[in-house]
Amino acid sequence: MKRLLFNLLRLLLLSALGGAAWVAHRAETLPELPAAAKPREQDVLEELRLAAIKRATAFEISEADINRHLAAVMPTRIGSRAEGWFRLQDTRVELEEGRAHVVIVWDVRGLRRTASIDLSIRREAENYHVEVLHGAIGHLRLPRGMMRVLDPTLRVITDALDAEIKALFQMTQITFGKDKLLLDSRFTSA
Repeated sequence: MKRLLFNLLRLLLLSALGGAAWVAHRAETLPELPAAAKPREQDVLEELRLAAIKRATAFEISEADINRHLAAVMPTRIGSRAEGWFRLQDTRVELEEGRAHVVIVWDVRGLRRTASIDLSIRREAENYHVEVLHGAIGHLRLPRGMMRVLDPTLRVITDALDAEIKALFQMTQITFGKDKLLLDSRFTSA
């Protein structure tokens, strides 16, 4: 009887692992990149740099503008060491109240694989803290601690977007809104 129970438990665990692997390998669907309603006067990076220098404005950048900027600059800035069978293909951002949902897409031997993380940002004194709330590999939702496997990929992305990140953190206030990034570069009265 013990042997039967042990084999049933082993079968149940193997089934759960197989199900998790299947869910993890199903790629997340990406929203379509909308066409620009009106051409931007400046690109996102230049707009961030000017706001950091002037320190006199509050403005917003739409989710669509961020995604168009990422689509334009990421392919030129990221190169893969294993270009023959593995490469970072795309990065998209979906903004919601208080958080950003970042979707990373890889092409692995012609198959599309995705991972996503949810981030929040808060300011404490002079420093910003970006917190990983949770994420997913494919459709398999994972807690924050298990997203550590994405660290190398996130480092590559942050290195590629170093200029944008530095300009972003020059802002006095950064807020995630529904489909927009709200930025304030004005000096605070502290």
